[in-house]
Amino acid sequence: MLIDAIRAELFRFSRNGTVWLWSLLVIPLGSAIVGIFARQFLMTSLQKAAASSPASLVIPKAAMNLGDVITDQTAQLAGINLLAFFLIAAATISASDYRWESWRLIRPRNSRRNLILGKGIAIAVIALVPLSLHLVCETFGRIISASLENRSIVIGFETKQAGATVLMFVVAWLRTLQVAALALLAGVATRSIFGGYVVPMAVSAGTFLLAGMLSGFGWDANQWRTLLLFPAKAHDVLQSALAGGPIPAATNVKAIIGLMFWLAAPTALAVWLFERQDLSKE
Repeated sequence: MLIDAIRAELFRFSRNGTVWLWSLLVIPLGSAIVGIFARQFLMTSLQKAAASSPASLVIPKAAMNLGDVITDQTAQLAGINLLAFFLIAAATISASDYRWESWRLIRPRNSRRNLILGKGIAIAVIALVPLSLHLVCETFGRIISASLENRSIVIGFETKQAGATVLMFVVAWLRTLQVAALALLAGVATRSIFGGYVVPMAVSAGTFLLAGMLSGFGWDANQWRTLLLFPAKAHDVLQSALAGGPIPAATNVKAIIGLMFWLAAPTALAVWLFERQDLSKE
């Protein structure tokens, strides 16, 4: 029955062209296009500066390592722009049945837990699309930029680096799901798509601003309380560790617990609240 709920949510989302266009395609495609033009503008400016400089000062163009590009882009996947636009999809899936007053029609077909978990799992599956597409578009954009700059392209991807890159993608996915879990909880609590979007954005912005002031209060970025209360910090610590940074193993464990807490707690609260709501008029 849970599978039926997941399939129903995925099918309904696939029919909502406007939402998946804005939530899944805009940032990956837009970022790649803007990146190509920005890098080309920078290269043109550098070429003009090099033309008026002595030949001995001109730096030869280095080859682009495609493996390093993929790793660097993966570490930056869960950016604020991608999260903000993906929240459109998460909020729509979470609260669309309140918006269209269709819960009273759907509710007899399945259990409440399956229905709300179906939405959460569907969001988790859909989150793979913008992350993967963003990585592909950014990598393709860098290849185009290198071609326009007449730079050679090499593929250097060691086994250890490939494994770290896959784990970076998983961490970025978990960070995306953590924000989406807040949208699920807010959508159920407010019974509106608007609430499902605004609340996680406000929480994310608030924690981001507070995280920037931690040093003034004597909080260290690797402390347990920091990693538990600020999921963005936990995400950054894990990505830094996977990139080869000197992060202690105990700190990594704390960061994993902090990130998973922010994913599991809102989801559990959403299920608990949904099971107690009166849906007879929704």
